[in-house]
Amino acid sequence: MVPPPGPGPGHPRRHPHTPHTAVTDVLNGLHPAELAWIAEKADGPDWFLAAAAAVPVPEDEDDSVVRLLDDDELGKHPDPAAVLQSWLDSPATGEILSRSEVYSAVVKSRYPSLEHLRQIPADEILARHEPEVPLKILLDHCGRSTRRWEALAAAMTFDYDEEKITFGQLLGSLDPTPAEAQTS
Repeated sequence: MVPPPGPGPGHPRRHPHTPHTAVTDVLNGLHPAELAWIAEKADGPDWFLAAAAAVPVPEDEDDSVVRLLDDDELGKHPDPAAVLQSWLDSPATGEILSRSEVYSAVVKSRYPSLEHLRQIPADEILARHEPEVPLKILLDHCGRSTRRWEALAAAMTFDYDEEKITFGQLLGSLDPTPAEAQTS
């Protein structure tokens, strides 16, 4: 009889009697980047992945590793908005996560504020996510102002070779300058 395909003989899933405590104790000695990789990318039993994700990082250690949490985990944090901001501020996302993955996690979360979204590149908000997010903001921002809607239409024709602007810069560009406002 041929054994079924699956994890190799040394894999914890193949050994139901693997001492969970011994395996999870080893996790405490790993670098936070290794733990983040295990929690996000490794293939293993659920108990192992959950244990890797639950290992606390010492407060005095700034490893600059972004750990994307789902909304349930964010909801347990005392300040979910601060966690989202830390993701946006992190300079080290290129090593484990792409900036686009971070932006996507912020936009899809139920915790971002308008200030969070204003920091994300406009093309990330407008082209890579569900239209409900930017549509509601644009409807609120432009309202019944024909001038703002015209400015938005003009802004949407920008070349992608141009400098990337944030969603906040795009929204700011829709407001008339003080000189234009006085002449209207």
